[in-house]
Amino acid sequence: MNRIDNWFKKRKLKPIPIFIALIALIILLFIIILVANYQTDHDDKVTMKEDAELRTGPNAVYPEIYPAEKGETFKQLDKKGKWIYVSTKDGKEKGWIAGWHTDLNIEPDSNPNAKPLKNKVIVLDPGHGGGDQGASSSTHFKSLEKNYTLKTGQELKKLLEQEGAKVKMTRDKDEYVKLKDRNLSGDAFISLHNDALKSPDANGVTVYWFKKQQEGLAEALSMSIQKKAVLSPKGARQENYQVLRQSKIPAVLIELGYISNPTDEMMIRDELHRHIVEQAIVDGLRTYFSN
Repeated sequence: MNRIDNWFKKRKLKPIPIFIALIALIILLFIIILVANYQTDHDDKVTMKEDAELRTGPNAVYPEIYPAEKGETFKQLDKKGKWIYVSTKDGKEKGWIAGWHTDLNIEPDSNPNAKPLKNKVIVLDPGHGGGDQGASSSTHFKSLEKNYTLKTGQELKKLLEQEGAKVKMTRDKDEYVKLKDRNLSGDAFISLHNDALKSPDANGVTVYWFKKQQEGLAEALSMSIQKKAVLSPKGARQENYQVLRQSKIPAVLIELGYISNPTDEMMIRDELHRHIVEQAIVDGLRTYFSN
């Protein structure tokens, strides 16, 4: 103790103020450590500022899996764009939620007045053509798949252009185009077909995807068609088709009803019904590119 007193006396320092300053510094460091630990514990917390829902993927087109109520807190696991991957406190439920529903100060995803398809390049691929007639009906109409995929493609092209999109057609007349030559560049690829089976009972619309990057587009189109079309929805399914396998852009193949089913055939032939389905495809693309 005498050594400490002598040290202070030599330097003409008063020990009490210095001890107080040291104690204050220690307390300050302790507070800083507490705050840092608190922030670390709470940086991954996300609180809902309004009711919403968790989805299976980072896009509004993915199915809802769990309701999220205003004031509820989740743990943030990942982030993709404006979407947050979270889990419940007990870790039992996990999913994606739009960031603008939370306290993370994320702006809403899109302007309702914007045209999400403007300047987007959409590749339309009317299936079959020329000597490849595709499926055919067994009714007295003898409807050929190649004719109605082309009609749908041409009508859909006009609707997309009205939205400001640029459209490429793999064929615009009754000709056969090899599958490898249908692999055009763009922002999205849509191959148009009609299904067929020996049984006349099979019916409905199916949207196929192959690569994981294609699933979001398939879900968006499937859900949009399901909301508007009369044909039975069969959902989005994975299938190893060449036009999907070879595409480097988001791509889908849509079977727009069974031409082997008399009821589906009538709707495939009906211009008004085709327009409803085509508008549903446009709406699905708008949703997809908005997100």
